[in-house]
Amino acid sequence: MGDATIIYYTSNKENPAFEQKVRDNILKVSGGLPIISVSHKPIDFGENIVVGDVGASGFNMFRQVQIALEKCKTEFVISCEADCLYPPDYFTFRPERNDRCYRNSNLYVMAHKRPLLWKKEGGATHAQIIGREYYLNRLNKLFEGAPKWSVEEKNFPRERHHKVDIFDEIEHYQTKAPVLQLKTSDSMRHYTTSDRIDRLEIPYWGKAIDIRKKYL
Repeated sequence: MGDATIIYYTSNKENPAFEQKVRDNILKVSGGLPIISVSHKPIDFGENIVVGDVGASGFNMFRQVQIALEKCKTEFVISCEADCLYPPDYFTFRPERNDRCYRNSNLYVMAHKRPLLWKKEGGATHAQIIGREYYLNRLNKLFEGAPKWSVEEKNFPRERHHKVDIFDEIEHYQTKAPVLQLKTSDSMRHYTTSDRIDRLEIPYWGKAIDIRKKYL
């Protein structure tokens, strides 16, 4: 399993106790994979790179990803974010190709302040595995001529990629157990596109009300 590195990026805006539980879960289930973390404040998590309080935005998030990719040495990178819980099999999947993005479609979101779970089949940046070189080359191209940091854009600058996704090719796969994102008052975005069909329980993680008690 030495062909992949976990890249963990955070603006440290979540409750520190919650974010620590997220990191503890990653350490518990990721099988000892190397970790590169890029954060606004120092954290004890893999090889940590501190960028300072540059502000929370989608633009800055991808700049942190770019910094992490420059440090990685493996063929693939596995994305992890500060408000997500990951199952063990999220870290064992390897795609056949390293020139495209593979997003996990077995993805759920817990509603902001409510014990409700929604399916997000389209996938997201917080549940994907990508070839490191492909990802880095793509970001380098999109960041050409851009400022180092920006809080003006909550998403990646539209004028740089218009309506095109950051990746030329996206394929979907499914883990047996779902990835779960927990929306909080500290999240950069409180809302998300999802099916909005309320579920009170999901495989592996259990009941939504118990998840909230344990992690939030």
